[in-house]
Formats: sequence, C-alpha cells, structure tokens
Amino acid sequence: MDAIVLAGGRMKAGDPAEAAPPGGLKCLQELGGKPMVQWVLDALSAASGIDRVVVVGLPADAPVSCERPLTLLPTEGDMVDSILAAGVHLSSERPDAEHALIVSGDAPLVDGPMLAWVRDQVRERGHDFNLCIVERSVMEARFPSSRRTFVRLRDTEACGGDVAAVRLSVADRGMEVARRLTRARKHPLQLAAVIGPWTLLALLLRRLTLAQAEEAMSRRLGIRMSAIVSPYAELGMDVDKPTQLAMVRKELAARA
Repeated sequence: MDAIVLAGGRMKAGDPAEAAPPGGLKCLQELGGKPMVQWVLDALSAASGIDRVVVVGLPADAPVSCERPLTLLPTEGDMVDSILAAGVHLSSERPDAEHALIVSGDAPLVDGPMLAWVRDQVRERGHDFNLCIVERSVMEARFPSSRRTFVRLRDTEACGGDVAAVRLSVADRGMEVARRLTRARKHPLQLAAVIGPWTLLALLLRRLTLAQAEEAMSRRLGIRMSAIVSPYAELGMDVDKPTQLAMVRKELAARA
C-alpha cells in the first residue's frame, strides 16, 4: 500500500513553535532533533507493507528522507487538491494501485506498528474511504490534556484522527463534498450540516449512531466510507496548540 503525507500547512498566528521553521512550513519545525514530518516518514519506513511515499507541500530540497521510494510534490490548493494530486502521481506510475494511506505531517507520535494496523484494517474492510477516529476515553486516558474536539454520537464520543485511506480509483468522486467536510472537520455542527439536515437533527438530539453517520457520509460522498475506531490515541494527536507541542516534545524525549 502506498502512502500520502500532507505537509503543506504554513505557520499561522497562534500556531505553536519555538522558532520559525524553514519556509514557514509547520511540518519542518524541529522536534526531537529533526523536522516534525521526519517522524512521520520514519514511521512509514518502519511500517510493514508500505510501498511508495508521496509528500505534498515540501520543496524539492527539504531535509527529509524515507526508506521507501519517496517523491516530494508542491502544495496543490487545499487538502483535497493535495490528496488528488498525489493520487494522480501514484496512479500514473502504477495504474493498478489500490488504496493509499493518508497521514498528516503534523502527527509525529505515529509509529510503524500503528500504521501497519491501519493498513490491515483498510484491507479487511475493502471500503473506498476510511477515516481513523479515536474515542474520548482512549484519548483522555493516554493524553488527559489533549484538548481535542469530540463529536458526541449515541453510541460513542470521538475525535477525527490524522490517518485515513482512500481507494485511488475513486479519489476524485465526491470531491466538492469532501472539500466541505474537510473545512468543517473540527466543527461538529458544521460537519453535520454538510452531511444533511436530518443528520444534524439526529446529532443535536444525540440519536445518531456511528453506523448511521457512516451511511450518511457514504451517500453524500457517493463512495463507501467507514470509520476505523483506533485503539491508539497517537493516531489522533496532532500539534495545533502550545500545550500539544509541549506534550509531544515530552513524549518524544521519553522515546529517545
């Protein structure tokens, strides 16, 4: 399975950083002696069953490396455009390529076994789009001060993860809806509004189950979508706030 790493986000006012990263790119800020995105690439290098890796958003001379065949592509519009550009590149080299993992470049706590576990889940399900989610109990047991945004459903309460997978042959289907979902991903009510008014009502009344949410999103996207409930809090621990940066630094220092 191939992998796409999204690394094009630039530093904004309020973003956690102790020094300006090269080119203002968030994923190039130093963590534990190397760029943040390098931790993600190291995890992909260590994950069994990973073939090619495409990083979208870094310059050609970025100081990163990977033990898998690595391609660096420039940023392409928003997150959805970047995924599509990487998918076109992968499919042009290997038309029979199936799924590709999508990993955020600002999730440095992921490791090889975690990504291999996601790969296995994707293969077993065989769905077109798979999004990792982390239940609140799992996240807060591992990172009590994570300050993630959780969506409350009838049968669970969870946050979106930083790892997903898409079938390359259907990556362009439902693109505009996917773009709106991406923009609303940290705002539960906006997210439900994109999916549809009945879903919004069900969410407000806390009657929406995870299975119903999957079905609603599948209808809106026009592809089969599923949520992978992750036992690993690290798959949902990106770096968006100063407290999260401090937590990640402490965790990486403990690993070292």
